Amino acid sequence: MRSKEKRMGDLSKVTLVFGALVLAVNGLALGAPGVLRRWISAFPRSRLPAWVLTAICLLWAGRLLYDAPLGRFDSLKPLLYVLTPLSIALVGLFVDDLLAPRALGGVLVLVAAPLLDAARWHGSALRLVVVLLAYALVVEGVVLVVCPYRFRKEAERFLPDDRACRRWGGAGCVLGAVLVALALLVY
Repeated sequence: MRSKEKRMGDLSKVTLVFGALVLAVNGLALGAPGVLRRWISAFPRSRLPAWVLTAICLLWAGRLLYDAPLGRFDSLKPLLYVLTPLSIALVGLFVDDLLAPRALGGVLVLVAAPLLDAARWHGSALRLVVVLLAYALVVEGVVLVVCPYRFRKEAERFLPDDRACRRWGGAGCVLGAVLVALALLVY
């Protein structure tokens, strides 16, 4: 079992990476809102991001399944080496409609696991910021998996013009800066 100090370090690393990612995406919203809005409007029907996100999601899920204790089904785990790539190909071919938002939703659901795992045993009450954020990611991920058309509707509602994109980007940069500060100063 890992030591408590190791887990504290994990929360700092995970939060720092996640905060940097939030800062990068929202920095793009501040610096190039037109580019980001065009990319977001094309995203739901984009094939390359759909395939990449599907591969990430299914490889990650396959790895989690391989590491999980399956009892009497443990002997079937080697089949995952064949079934995971086959699943990626079949999903990419037959679930083509709005695959990118669905796969993004799957990745958002999976991202919550390392955040929650790292925050589980940290002593600071501020770890609840990461826990709350992880659960928000899960909710948004489930919504995208079940209702992928909502991606475009939410984008149109929250990012109707460059000014709104900059405003949301500024709020996101504040969130990213708070996460980075927590990672460096608290966790």
